Amino acid sequence: MSQISNVEELKNKLDNYQYVIGCDECGTGALAGCLVVCGLLTTPTWQVPGLNDSKQVSPKNREKVKEVLLKDNSIKHYIAQRSSQEIDEFGMGVALKSAYIEVFNNLYKPNTLIVCDGKLKFDTEFEYVSLIKADGLVPSVMAASILGKTFRDALMRDISLSYPNYDFYHNV
Repeated sequence: MSQISNVEELKNKLDNYQYVIGCDECGTGALAGCLVVCGLLTTPTWQVPGLNDSKQVSPKNREKVKEVLLKDNSIKHYIAQRSSQEIDEFGMGVALKSAYIEVFNNLYKPNTLIVCDGKLKFDTEFEYVSLIKADGLVPSVMAASILGKTFRDALMRDISLSYPNYDFYHNV
C-alpha cells in the first residue's frame, strides 16, 4: 500500500496496469444504517460523462448516472455492506477493512491496481493505493462512490418505511 499525493502520480502508476478497481465507502459517520463499500473494476482510461464525488451530484443525477453505469458492460462492480450490529460488535475499523477486502476478493484480477479514496492503511496481499479526494478525481472511484451511495440511500429509504418517525427518507 502507498499513499499517492496527486492525480499525476496516480496516472504514472496506472500506466503499468491493465485494470483498475476504484473503491469508496459510505455510511462510516452515519448514526443509523449500514456501512457500504463499493468497488468498480475497469480499465485505467475508462470514462463516463457526469461522474463526480457522489456528494457533489444531486440525487436525481446520481440515479441517472447509476443507470448508465449499470448498463455499461465494460465495467464490473461489487458492493459489500456491514450492519450496525457488526460495527458495534467488531468496531468500525475491522468492519471497514473486512468490507474492503470482500470487494477486493470479488473484483481483483491479475495486473490490477486498486485505488481507494481517503487515507486507508491496512495489511492485505492486494496492491492498492490511497488518494485523498479520489472520489472527485478518479473516474472509477467516482463511479464506485455513486453506486455505493445510491445503494445505501435505497436501503435507508426502505428502512424509513418501518421507522417513519426518524425521517430516514429525507436524511439519506
